[in-house]
Amino acid sequence: MLKLIPLLFVLSPIANAVAQETDTSDLSDELNTVNETELKVASQSMEEKSAPRDVNFYFRQCYQNVPPITERSNNLDKSQIPINIDADSLRGLNGEIIYEGDVNAVQGEKSLDSDKMVYNRNTSQANATGNARYVDGQVTLIANEINTNFKTDESSLIQTEFQFHGRGGRGSADRIYDNGQGQYELKSSSYTACPPNDITWSLDASTLHIDKEADMGTAYNAVLRIKDVPVFYFPYISYPLSDARKTGILFPTYEFSSVNGFTYNQPLYINIAPNQDATITPTYMQNRGLLVSTEYRYLFDVGSGTLQFEYLSDDRIRKDDNGDDIGERYLVHFDHDVTFAEDWNFNVDYNKVSDEYYFNDITTEYGSRSDNQLLQTANLSYTKTNWNAELEVRNFQVLNNDEYNTDDDTPHIVLPKLAFSAYQPLHWKSLQFDWYSEITRFEHSDDDIYTGTRIHVEPKLSLPLYYDSLFVNTELKYMLSYYQQDLDNATKYDWYDDLEESTVRYLPSFKINSGVNLERDFSWFGDDYRQTLVPQIQYLYVPFQDQSGIGLYDTTTLQQDYYGLFRDNRFSGYDRIAEADQITLGVSTSFLNDQGRERLRFAIGQNYYFSESRTVLPTDDVDNDDKEVNRSSIVSEIDVNFDNDYFFHGGIEWDSDDNFIQRANTTFEKRWAYNTYAQLSYRYYKEDKDADWDEIVNQVGTKVNWSIDTQWSTFASYYYNVEFQNSYESIIGLKYQSCCWAIGLTYDRHMLSYFGDEASYDEDVETESSVSITFELMGLGGVGNSGYEDGLFDYGRPFYLK
Repeated sequence: MLKLIPLLFVLSPIANAVAQETDTSDLSDELNTVNETELKVASQSMEEKSAPRDVNFYFRQCYQNVPPITERSNNLDKSQIPINIDADSLRGLNGEIIYEGDVNAVQGEKSLDSDKMVYNRNTSQANATGNARYVDGQVTLIANEINTNFKTDESSLIQTEFQFHGRGGRGSADRIYDNGQGQYELKSSSYTACPPNDITWSLDASTLHIDKEADMGTAYNAVLRIKDVPVFYFPYISYPLSDARKTGILFPTYEFSSVNGFTYNQPLYINIAPNQDATITPTYMQNRGLLVSTEYRYLFDVGSGTLQFEYLSDDRIRKDDNGDDIGERYLVHFDHDVTFAEDWNFNVDYNKVSDEYYFNDITTEYGSRSDNQLLQTANLSYTKTNWNAELEVRNFQVLNNDEYNTDDDTPHIVLPKLAFSAYQPLHWKSLQFDWYSEITRFEHSDDDIYTGTRIHVEPKLSLPLYYDSLFVNTELKYMLSYYQQDLDNATKYDWYDDLEESTVRYLPSFKINSGVNLERDFSWFGDDYRQTLVPQIQYLYVPFQDQSGIGLYDTTTLQQDYYGLFRDNRFSGYDRIAEADQITLGVSTSFLNDQGRERLRFAIGQNYYFSESRTVLPTDDVDNDDKEVNRSSIVSEIDVNFDNDYFFHGGIEWDSDDNFIQRANTTFEKRWAYNTYAQLSYRYYKEDKDADWDEIVNQVGTKVNWSIDTQWSTFASYYYNVEFQNSYESIIGLKYQSCCWAIGLTYDRHMLSYFGDEASYDEDVETESSVSITFELMGLGGVGNSGYEDGLFDYGRPFYLK
């Protein structure tokens, strides 16, 4: 019943803060211009509603009472900037001037206030006592006694309280020395990044060095206090004053799992250089063992990329297919991308795991439980204005269980592919010439499966014409393919007997597509709208040629949608080119507001066949009845964006001949400000009318991310298998975040990957439950606002209307 819903509508912190290098360089400017209007959320654009709270907004709320940074406005040498001093009285003695009563000394952006000040005119040295207050645009200091030199900016202070400008960072010290270069030494100090009037945590140290330029603090004999209770002693600790990158231990995470037991994750961040860093993360799993992961990131002139390696020496839980211990487990990920010499590009994406259960057992950001294959590819391309060439190698690691899946599901290895494409206007009306060609060598890891070489050439002439609202696009192309196949050991399946060692296929193709762009303006409930209506018709002709002598190397059936109705071929790749003698009818309509933003889009279409296609994949189940198929399924899609608050997407593919729904999907979302939304979705897919149990997807799900207030947020995710009446995934979490600290609690229960048969599904399917805890202290590396937690089903916005 749920699959009819689209039809009804149709008809009617810390690791991220440190490693991601969040930019807060403009924070001071924003602090200087904050007003109440900016802090209100009365009228956000869609972009503001879609995006999570950014770091700058977070700081504006937390540190409204912190003074902004004041940059030097005078480029003169310090010795040339005049000093103005006001006081109730003054007197001179031996080259010194003694000021008393409301003393105020100003030099550029620096000022010094006190009850009494002695100023030496020869050395520019000043000694201030009694309610002394010093401000230099970067920091405010209040002390019993201040000694400062207006020429060198060196200062020393006794019994001092300090507050850095433009960010968190304040405290007190018995004595402070400032070298005038943004470096401070504090004796018997207490430091916190909490806002004024909040001391949730503090770091007390016998000696503390603060480097404003490097944005780092270093403490000796330090004690971490939470609510004035000592909780940890550090002989030595260094930490970033903001979210800057700094080598050190990041905040850990704790998890209690029904499978892994107690899990402790402790990242160590290494800031190698401004363009390189690494994160080493030991993860202790009580029942499984110790997993060590290492991530290395780099940015060089020769390119940027990431290298990730994860290793578990001996898994104590997982068994192999024979019931023995699976032993060591690992993951390797490498990506690299570089553009050089202007026109050249080289990229690599390599992924490999030790076994097909890896993502099922181990949480990693480089894969998920839903992954069934991993890409391993490298590509070198050269691009000019009208042409480009590329060289590619490609392989996949298929994640399956050999008992229920075979090596026939394993793709061929592309080793290599050399492709060339070109485009050239012919300077007659809008006539243009396109060329595509490739030569590809396919290998396979299984000796019982064929291999081969494919040469494909495809020249095309196209003539797009536009007359006011009418458009007519005509294409004529010729597809020539040559295959040289190695069949000596290809004995795995019976259909291999039809393959030919050498075969040539040559097919012309003709397509003409025409439509009309119609528009009308109207008003609805006082708002002005414009409706577009685009009916279009397409004729496609491709003659039939027997292709049973060609193996399947990179070809599969494409999923159908509205725009897929107008494709030239219903298969991917070039191993099968379906014959066609068909007309496609489609109509789409859109409603745009007076600002040109699309609020509603609807499309529906269908193919009509003059002759039934005989080209099929040898792996397809062919229906041998005499029923003639003269039309495709009806495909329809709808998108609605109502006032940037409500969003709806629906799609359906209905086989009108057999009267069954093959595909349906629905997503409805209500969105509020600041990453707050509720989403309900439904997905249905049935491969054919007589599909097996594992060829049917029938699930409903929901995701919620709710900012209760500025400090509390919650998120939840739930996905349910309607077909088997069991839960795929349940996640619920709660997070509290103040300007000073944050804590998160998450409960996760999900179904583990299942490779068995239908009969034993209810009995053998397994689930895992876990509870995880995260804790952060803002200002010791943690910053910003963390959002919802993804599970097997990541959050997606399948809406064309943004």
